[in-house]
Amino acid sequence: MADADEDVIPRSGPLLEDVDLSEEIQDFRFLGTATGNDVKIPKRGEKDFEPHETALHPLFVRMGRTLSKGEDPIGDDGLRGQRMWFLPEEIIYLVERGTIDLRWPATGDDEDGRGLPMSLQAAYAMFLGEQQGLGGALTFERYSVYSGLKRAGYTVLRAASFEGSGPPATANCYPPLPQRTWQAGLLSLAWLKYIFHNSEKEGHERLDYGLGIAPGLYRSYADIYRRLALIPWYDPTNTQITAASQSSPTDGEIRVTYHVWKPGSATFKKSDHGPPDFRIAVVDARETTAPSLQQLGNLMATLPYEPPKVEDQLYQKLKHGYKNVILAIVDQGVVSYLRISDAAFGRERLYERAGRGFGGKRGGRGGRGRGRGR
Repeated sequence: MADADEDVIPRSGPLLEDVDLSEEIQDFRFLGTATGNDVKIPKRGEKDFEPHETALHPLFVRMGRTLSKGEDPIGDDGLRGQRMWFLPEEIIYLVERGTIDLRWPATGDDEDGRGLPMSLQAAYAMFLGEQQGLGGALTFERYSVYSGLKRAGYTVLRAASFEGSGPPATANCYPPLPQRTWQAGLLSLAWLKYIFHNSEKEGHERLDYGLGIAPGLYRSYADIYRRLALIPWYDPTNTQITAASQSSPTDGEIRVTYHVWKPGSATFKKSDHGPPDFRIAVVDARETTAPSLQQLGNLMATLPYEPPKVEDQLYQKLKHGYKNVILAIVDQGVVSYLRISDAAFGRERLYERAGRGFGGKRGGRGGRGRGRGR
């Protein structure tokens, strides 16, 4: 009886309608996290869980059926106009990611008519070394570079020299010819006469003092460095196209293999690829020795002429050069990237740079401490 009475007695404590939230202590610890700018993780590479552009392919196929189509090389069956052609490296890459189901062609004994499923090992055995008769076999080294760049989010396409020596050097591979008038020609002749006279006089003075500096008054170190400039230097802006450069083929082991664009590049479009951000030549470290000067010269002759920007820093100009290519050296699966540039060290004079003063913001040496407590 006592237990039944206790159940009827109301429990002590405030009711929900009697609680005033304004009188309670507020917790403002998480107020700073409620900001308007949401933190976004940078997107690099392809994600399997995100929607892909291939979801619109059926729509494009239905749109394309309204137009006339030529004869399909495989046959005019029910799959006409629904096929998509892939390169060998694209097939292996998609099989690795689990995007496609690769199957061996069906035979008359297959019950479902879909063919035999192929594993990743079978895809490697099938497509590595494909197109050997065309001189552009997909080797393991080339696929290692391709898959690594694709996973990093880069756009990778085959270069024209993937299957051979590629097209010969054209006029865009060399600096443009200067347009001169007869007034500029007379002025240049006068300057040449003046420079030749001064250089001849300066040459006699240098012979009198050997390779040292002639006595005199020098206002800066730049004047002394100019006097020490004795060795002729290579100037890529003076190179011109010749018949020999057009006929000299690139080496079969060292040639541009892939054109690469950065993730989200504004210059790349499916209709117009535009100039690539990088040109990569894949080299097998176990089969190829260090490239010679002639091999690098033939390789540089096939690259377009792209001078550095005037506003770039000194070391950025030397790194970019007037032509550049990246050697992807593959040693048993380990890829090392090495940039080769056609730079002009003689044009970028280090001693003519405006140096910055040392010390604090107002110039001079910074203040020196005299010890603790003084």
